[in-house]
Amino acid sequence: MLNPLNFRPTLVSRETAPSFLSRMAAMNGVSSAEFAVDMGFSLKRIVNGDNLAIECLAELGGLDLDQLTTLRSWTGQTLGNVRMSFRSEVYVTRALRATTVKGCPACLREDVSATDGNPRTAMVMRGDWLLRSVNLCLRHQHPLVELWSVDYQPDRYDAGSRLSEISAMILNGALDRPQIEPQAYDHWLDRRLEDGTDETWLGSQSLYAATTFCELLGTAMLRPEMSSNVHDKDLIGTARAIGFNVARQGEGAIRSALDDLASSADGARDEPSGAFGQLFIQLSRAYRDEEDFTPFRDILRNCIFDIWPISTGLDVLGQSLSERRLHSVSTASTEFGVGKKLLTQFLVQARVLAEDDIRPNARKTFDAKKYSPLLTEISNLVGPIEMCKEMGATHNQFHSLVEDQIIVPMIDIPTIQSPWRRGDGTALVAELTALAMDVRIGDKKWEPIQRAKNRSGIRVGAIIHAIRKRQIQVGLQAGQVGYSAFCVVRAEIDLMVKATPRVKGLDDLTVAAFGRQIGMRDHGRFLALVTSGHTPATSKQNPLTGLTQLYMTKDDISVFHERYFTLPTMALEYGIDRRTLLTRLKSSEIHPFKPKGEDYGPLYLRRDVDALLK
Repeated sequence: MLNPLNFRPTLVSRETAPSFLSRMAAMNGVSSAEFAVDMGFSLKRIVNGDNLAIECLAELGGLDLDQLTTLRSWTGQTLGNVRMSFRSEVYVTRALRATTVKGCPACLREDVSATDGNPRTAMVMRGDWLLRSVNLCLRHQHPLVELWSVDYQPDRYDAGSRLSEISAMILNGALDRPQIEPQAYDHWLDRRLEDGTDETWLGSQSLYAATTFCELLGTAMLRPEMSSNVHDKDLIGTARAIGFNVARQGEGAIRSALDDLASSADGARDEPSGAFGQLFIQLSRAYRDEEDFTPFRDILRNCIFDIWPISTGLDVLGQSLSERRLHSVSTASTEFGVGKKLLTQFLVQARVLAEDDIRPNARKTFDAKKYSPLLTEISNLVGPIEMCKEMGATHNQFHSLVEDQIIVPMIDIPTIQSPWRRGDGTALVAELTALAMDVRIGDKKWEPIQRAKNRSGIRVGAIIHAIRKRQIQVGLQAGQVGYSAFCVVRAEIDLMVKATPRVKGLDDLTVAAFGRQIGMRDHGRFLALVTSGHTPATSKQNPLTGLTQLYMTKDDISVFHERYFTLPTMALEYGIDRRTLLTRLKSSEIHPFKPKGEDYGPLYLRRDVDALLK
C-alpha cells in the first residue's frame, strides 16, 4: 500500500493516466519516465492501462475508487495485441494510440490560467482527444489541432516534457484556429463518450464501428471534394457529420444513400469499388472480418446484390450468392452466347428493358431467375433452315405457315436471322399428328397441304384453322414424318373454295402491322393499347384465313395520330433525329403515356409534344 504524495495534482474531468502522471512528476521535480521507475512501474505500463500500474498511480495521487475507475476508462486498457478497452467500448489500438497527439489549445491555456501558471503541472491532456474520430472541443468550439508527433511511445506520452516545448505557442495563441459550429455528430459522440447516451439507431452499434462507418459513408458522399483533399481535416470532419446524419436514421436511410451513390455511378466500368470508394474497399479489407461491422457490411452487400449483376460464388464483403439475382445485358450475353445487340432487341420486345434505356450494357440489369426461361429460349432460337429441318418442312411450306401467322417469330424484326422457337414447329407437327388419320401413299383422294393451297388459292392458315375446327380432315402418309407428310382431302378443299370469296388484297392494316409501321414493334404493347380502349381498332374476319382479327382502318389510324406520337412518327413530322428527341424529352417534364401505371413504351401524347417542339 502506497501513501499519497504530498505534491500531487487534482484529477481533472476526462484526464488520462499519462497526463496525471506527468503533472505529478513535474510537481516532484522529475520527468514522467523517471518518476514511474522510482515508484515501481513504468510509463509504458501506464500508457497501456496496466491495472497494477494505474492502481499505484491512483494511490500516489490520493484518488478514491470512483476516481480510479474514471481515470482508467479515459486512458484505455490494452486487450491483446491490437485491441483496447476505452469508455466501456472496444477499439483497435490505432484508433487511440496515434503517433500524432492532438488537443484543444484553448483548454490547455485555460488550465494554466486557473492554477499556479506552471504549464507542466497545470496543462491536462483529455481522454476524448485520444480518439481519431473526435474533431472538436465542444466547450470552446475549437477544432482539435496537432500538438506533437513522436514515434517513440514513452516520449510521446511524456506530456509534461512535450507541453513545455510548445507552452509558449499555446499561451500566445499561435496554435489557435477559427471556431467551428458543432454538428449533431459532435454532440452525439460527446454524449456517447460521457455516459453512453445514444437514442439514434447507432446506439445498438459499437462506437468504433459507428464512427468509422459515418466517416466512410460521408467520404463516399463527398467523393468529388474529398478526392483531391483526402487529408483536409475540415473535409474529414464534414464527411463524418454528413455520414452521421444519414446513419443515425437507420438501415432505410443508409440504403437510400447507397442507392443514390450507385445510381450516380452508371458507367460501363463502374463496379461497387468505383461507386462507393473507400467505403467498399475498407469494408472489404480492413473490416471484412470485424464482427462489429457486420450490420454495415450487410447493408452495403445487399445493396450491391440488388443493383449489380454479381455472379454466383463471387465473394462480396465476405459472402457470396448461391444463385445469381441479376443479369446485365453483358453478363447474359456471355452466359447464353447471344450477341448484346440482338439480346437487347429481344429484351425490349419482352418489356424486360425499356426501349429508351440509354445505360451501358453492363448496367442494364434484370431479374436473372425470372427471365432465365426467356434467356434460354432466346439462346435456342433457330433460323429458317434449321426450323424447316426440325419440323420436316420445305422452305415454301414454312414460308406459308409464317405468312399466315401459324408459326410466329419470337421477335418481328426483319434483320434478325434466327427468330424462331424450335418448339413452335414441333408442337404444330405434334398437334396435326394427333388429329391425323393414316393415308396410303399415292391415294388420289388426298393432296399435301401446300399443294392444296397452290391449287385452290385457299391460304394455308385457313386450311390449318379448318383442321383445328374439325371442319376438314387431315391425313398422315403412311411411314412418313414431319409437316410435309400431312395431306387434306381434295373435295373438302374444293368446298372451301366455293364458300370463300377470292380476295386479292386488303386495304386495312392488321394491328400488328400498324404497330410495326409506327415503331411499336412489340405487338403486345400496341395490342394492349387497343384492348385497353386508348385507341380504336376494328374487328373483322380475314377473308383469306377465316379468322377474326383486329384491323386499323383509315379512321382508326387517323384517331391514333391525332392523339399520340411515337419516336419514329415524331422524328418524321418534326425532322429531328431520335437521339436528339430523347434528350429534349428527358430534359423536359414530358413523360411517356402511362395511364394507371400501364407501360406502352416510348409513346407520348401529341398535345404534350406539340407544346414542347412547336
